[in-house]
Amino acid sequence: MKIVFSIICLFVGFSTVANADTVQLKQQGTKVNVSIDGKPFTTYNTGGSLPKPFFSPVRAADGTVITRSLVDPEDHPHHKGIWVAVDEVNEVDFWAEKGKIKNSSVKIIKASGNPAVLKVTNQWLGEDKKPIVTENTVISIYANRLMTYNITFKAGSKPVVFEDTKEGLFGIRLPNGMREKEEGSVENNTGIKGTKDNWGKPTEWIDYYGPLNGKVYGVTLMDSPQNYKKSRYHVRNYGLFTISPFGDHSYTNKKQPADPKHLNAGEKFNLKYGIYIHSGNTQQGKVADAYKQFLNVSKKKASPKKVSQKKPVKQQTKAKKVAAAPYEEKSKALEPIPASAAAATASDDCNCAPQQRRRGLFRRIRGRR
Repeated sequence: MKIVFSIICLFVGFSTVANADTVQLKQQGTKVNVSIDGKPFTTYNTGGSLPKPFFSPVRAADGTVITRSLVDPEDHPHHKGIWVAVDEVNEVDFWAEKGKIKNSSVKIIKASGNPAVLKVTNQWLGEDKKPIVTENTVISIYANRLMTYNITFKAGSKPVVFEDTKEGLFGIRLPNGMREKEEGSVENNTGIKGTKDNWGKPTEWIDYYGPLNGKVYGVTLMDSPQNYKKSRYHVRNYGLFTISPFGDHSYTNKKQPADPKHLNAGEKFNLKYGIYIHSGNTQQGKVADAYKQFLNVSKKKASPKKVSQKKPVKQQTKAKKVAAAPYEEKSKALEPIPASAAAATASDDCNCAPQQRRRGLFRRIRGRR
């Protein structure tokens, strides 16, 4: 009898351990809800009325939301949760939501585990409503709140140019309080601190942390050595935090030549990034260990792409005026959207602000941050 009782205890113990660090994905309509150990972590929003898919809200382990609210944003309403977008692709501005990124499918590859995994397919539409590029991204979500993005872009029926720009590609908008302009801090893997000295620089990772409700939380963005070139960080004192390979000229204030990415029709290329949500500062959040984890789990190389015999077709594009790299945000704040108006016009997927009116491609404002 004692032996049977011992076996039962062992079974219960193993079951508890197995379920303790489990990520669960549950699809509900145009949303994918993500929980960790049974508690809400984040939601992937893909509704057709949205200008692009994104994760929001995103929560720390104790439930604190560490992304800015989508209702009544004080500036830049296109900064939504965690997202993928860039300005500009074939002169279409997806960053500021002048071009639409339409989700065409979400496939849950692994609904429960550590990690749980989903694959999303998003079409980046041109003026003709046809995809300029198709984005296939495999997102792996780990119990310690590390998220890895394995992004593959495939050109449509025409050549594609990802222009040299600072506005992109993968990132997050942090809430007030965590921002450096208040009580937040920024540092990279070599110990360099501050947005001023980290903006536009290539490095393995940058951590951005600050207080919310009396506790400290942080977010780390990570670059992969497997990417076709080193990426740079668009990290601002007002809470914008992104990483992109597309801005050598812009990020260096014209010191380096522009290096746009050209694709032939049907050609692909791959990018890998990590984002890590943690409690405490960089050391307390064990960011260096999370980066090692990111390198380990993403070490499998992307499938080798076929070498095209055709020379990439370089499109003639107008030269862009490159803004300097200011330390303080100087753009004019947008008028807040009243909560009543947002509630009346927001989609069923999230508490996001209404889309702004689409303007012509050749009337874009170049002074965005």
